[in-house]
Amino acid sequence: MVHVAVVGLRGIPDVMGGIESHCAHLLPRLVDAAPPGQMTITVLGRRGYVAKQGRYQGVEQIALWAPRHPALETIVHSVVALFHARFVLRADCVHLHGIGPGLTAPLARLLGLSLLFTHHGEDYQRKKWGRLSKFALRLGEVFAVSLAFRVITVSQSSANRLKQRFPRRASRVVHIPNGVPSSESSVVTAQAPKDLDVSPGQYIITVGRLVPEKGHDVLIEAYRQAGLSNRKTPCKLLIVGAADHQSSYADSLVGDSGDGVIFAGRLQRDEVMALNRKAALFVLPSYHEGLSIAALEAVRSGAPILLSDIQANRDIGLPAHHYFKTGSVQALAEKLKAPPSKFAAPERFDLDAFNWDRIARQTLEQIASIRRRGAPLLRLPVANEADHA
Repeated sequence: MVHVAVVGLRGIPDVMGGIESHCAHLLPRLVDAAPPGQMTITVLGRRGYVAKQGRYQGVEQIALWAPRHPALETIVHSVVALFHARFVLRADCVHLHGIGPGLTAPLARLLGLSLLFTHHGEDYQRKKWGRLSKFALRLGEVFAVSLAFRVITVSQSSANRLKQRFPRRASRVVHIPNGVPSSESSVVTAQAPKDLDVSPGQYIITVGRLVPEKGHDVLIEAYRQAGLSNRKTPCKLLIVGAADHQSSYADSLVGDSGDGVIFAGRLQRDEVMALNRKAALFVLPSYHEGLSIAALEAVRSGAPILLSDIQANRDIGLPAHHYFKTGSVQALAEKLKAPPSKFAAPERFDLDAFNWDRIARQTLEQIASIRRRGAPLLRLPVANEADHA
């Protein structure tokens, strides 16, 4: 039996954030994919975010204390979580998520824990961080990549960069993307919230936390310039998401948004999928992403889609006309004036690489490749070709 402690996230399920969504999809599938009785997974989440402790789809979850301070919350909680993993859970392995928690990689190794690291993006590119925070995040990336037994990246471009920057660690870096559910049944049966003042086909939707790197201000200004709220049949702008902490940026978005802009706050994932399905257009104007689960889910739902042209978004592989110049209000406004049907995803767009069940098998193989005291942490049965089809 191998016990894996998952550290670096706020919690699961339905906790806002890319890492949180990633883990909510992946971890239950890891339990299902592992040989029966050979793996236990425990999420060490944060109080204030985790609504319910205990078991979620086969995954244990414990909420530990963390300071509610944007600069201290992640690092302090990660330290607390590592000590809990080592001395309370007696975990064999820590699966560390994100380069912020990567600062604690030396502690994980010092405590004798096998370390698997998932790199979710270059967070030091986020606008909200100052010089000291960006330096700390870069250092966290160096520590995690240098000390982890295996490094997973969610975008191919990140994998390429890490292999170039850390050539001696290149053999330990593997690209395993974020994903979307393989079945569309949840999309078809999900219901949109009834209290939102939007009509099918008459709103643009964006999904993401109210933080500067998500580019909501660019989208709102482009929406104004496109004049969509002044048409005979107005097209509204629906913003799904909230801020983790009180911020002047979030306050200014809400205060200066103007006519036609609706802030829906946090919503359940099935509600978001239902809204995507009925939207005229999904837009992601981000300055920074790892590999956006929100964008992948929009493609799965069948919504027409526009994305900023950052490399992580281009890694999704949509045709060029689905992208606009990052940060350009004018470029986005011109796209918004066009018929939304122009940005429908290609009918034959292949989502198979983003299948969560396949991603779980690939991740499990990385865990099984980690060795401690000369023996593998986990023994997998020999897979036949059909298992990987």
